[in-house]
Amino acid sequence: MTRHGSLTLFGLTLAAAGLLAANQQTRPEGWPVIGVYGYWLVRIGIESTLFIAFLQLLSLLPRIAKHTLWAISLAALASYIPFVLSVTALDIVLGLPELDAPALGEAGSAIRLGAFLQELVYLLDNHVALCALLSIPMILQACWIPVQLQPLSGANTGSTQMSAAEPSGPAITEPENTSTKSSLLESLSPPFTDRILRAEAQEHYVKLVGPNDTQMVLYRFSDILRELPENTGMQVHRSHWIAHEAIQQVQKEGNNTRLVLNDGTQIPVSRRYVSTVRAWAEQNLRQPSTDGGSQIDK
Repeated sequence: MTRHGSLTLFGLTLAAAGLLAANQQTRPEGWPVIGVYGYWLVRIGIESTLFIAFLQLLSLLPRIAKHTLWAISLAALASYIPFVLSVTALDIVLGLPELDAPALGEAGSAIRLGAFLQELVYLLDNHVALCALLSIPMILQACWIPVQLQPLSGANTGSTQMSAAEPSGPAITEPENTSTKSSLLESLSPPFTDRILRAEAQEHYVKLVGPNDTQMVLYRFSDILRELPENTGMQVHRSHWIAHEAIQQVQKEGNNTRLVLNDGTQIPVSRRYVSTVRAWAEQNLRQPSTDGGSQIDK
């Protein structure tokens, strides 16, 4: 998660805890005001942590991660029972049991189960409201990203005309980047004026790296991949796209394969992309050594 996203969620958690503490009509006997605020901060902090943790786990599943609302709903559902158990335990430790049964210690299992089900219902609105509050930034990102950047579907013609009108300059190794730059990159704010050497997914952002510029953009990595021309680079990992010109070496250590870039950066290669990477390397880089070595160089 990016620093900006973490700070946003932390701020929303603090705001929710503060509002709940300020609106609590009664406080436990002997508790100072600061104790009430501390209690709500811990309680909402537990709830937020559980929700975010499940959301992060679900983001590792590609089929779920690309559907923001589904991921949020499943994370809220998965974190609900752990949240109820945690809060119930916290209240019991502090002497504030919310289970409305004065003699639970002597009650039967049926009564205990009924009291717990009541607690589930009692805390449902609290959980739904907090999950919805924490989800606002992600929902806004999901809705705003397609509007922020114009897709290339109707822009290729204009890009070609723009390229044709420009005076010819020094030869460029990967000329296809020009059409990408004139649509995708120039639509960013501020524009990314460099050619892309690599793109890296970081949560809801994509890190674009060029020879002289690095920029974080609010964009889906899958959409970035669709906009990048296939003959200038390749996807080597679910979070990495690398331009061919940036690759210096392919290294294999045991079952792990890595790309060493011209600037020394090492990029992991997923198993599903190993054959593609090695096939490209054998055609474009020096053939691998025959003395047991495990690297392919330029």
